[in-house]
Amino acid sequence: MKAAILGTGSWASAFGKHLTHKWERVVLWGIEAAQIDSINKTGTNPAFLGDITLPPNVRATLDLDDALHRADAVFVVVPSQAVRAVAKQAAASAALKPGAPLISLAKGFEVSTLKRLSEVITEELEAVGRLADHPVAVLLGPSHAEEVAREQPTAVVLSGCAKTDWSRWQGLISGPFFRVYTNDDTAGVEIASGFKNIIALAVGMADGLGAGDNTRGTLMTRGMSELARLGSVLGGRTDTFFGLAGIGDMITTCISRHSRNRNFGEAVTRGDRSPQQVLADSVQVVEGVHMAQAALKLSEKFGVELPITKQVHDVLFSGKPPRQAMRELMERELRTELD
Repeated sequence: MKAAILGTGSWASAFGKHLTHKWERVVLWGIEAAQIDSINKTGTNPAFLGDITLPPNVRATLDLDDALHRADAVFVVVPSQAVRAVAKQAAASAALKPGAPLISLAKGFEVSTLKRLSEVITEELEAVGRLADHPVAVLLGPSHAEEVAREQPTAVVLSGCAKTDWSRWQGLISGPFFRVYTNDDTAGVEIASGFKNIIALAVGMADGLGAGDNTRGTLMTRGMSELARLGSVLGGRTDTFFGLAGIGDMITTCISRHSRNRNFGEAVTRGDRSPQQVLADSVQVVEGVHMAQAALKLSEKFGVELPITKQVHDVLFSGKPPRQAMRELMERELRTELD
């Protein structure tokens, strides 16, 4: 079995390392020559995974057709706002093997269209008449790359189009330290996994302000309420929000030292740099920033109240001081918990 992984970041590299337990060949495709050279010559990706060594059956390439050639499955592991461009290239490639599924590991929504990333990939396959031959799925959940690379036990959710038996791929993707569950609620899985990054930003901001565990618990719990309100309107099932892609991913992202979203939120409240300056200095993409934009647009479109999301958005894009945002959340009109 050969896997094509589109991306060479931390998650792409860690996931590629995991796949080598069952897959004979794993090829990473990227656009940074220095990363490709390092992976092929030293077996490491120091910009993203430090000194962790990748197995010898992992290689990297700048040539997309080379990565796709004879690949049994294609895993899309690029930033959310790059998914369409990458999917477009893959869909148009003659090297894309008939029957190979395209599985997205990216989290978030496309801001310009407010569409889920599986919908974006589906559109690009459909545009060239190849959708019938290439099922689309997502693989999401609490999965920090650093821990997957070190083979610490991890569980995620695989969800895709209804016409495909994903149990076969569930078995192929699972490994000794990486357990895959299936869930037929693709919309719910994607919404949950993308939305939790907004709450991680809020928790990071609160941590930066010196708030404690009470505040973290409050933000995560009320954040779940916001997720359930928006997710239900967008077609997700409530039980999915309380699974791995929902509360599981939210807890992990909100409390972990590995969380780029939590860490970014904390950095915004410390020092004298603006959110844009902090973002510009970030090596990795902070997906919660894009998701905050998409979620606020969706809340306005569907009339769903998302108070935490609104305050996070205002801090990031309107210059609101984080302490003021926290105060406004606490001073909102009182109501019953389940309202």
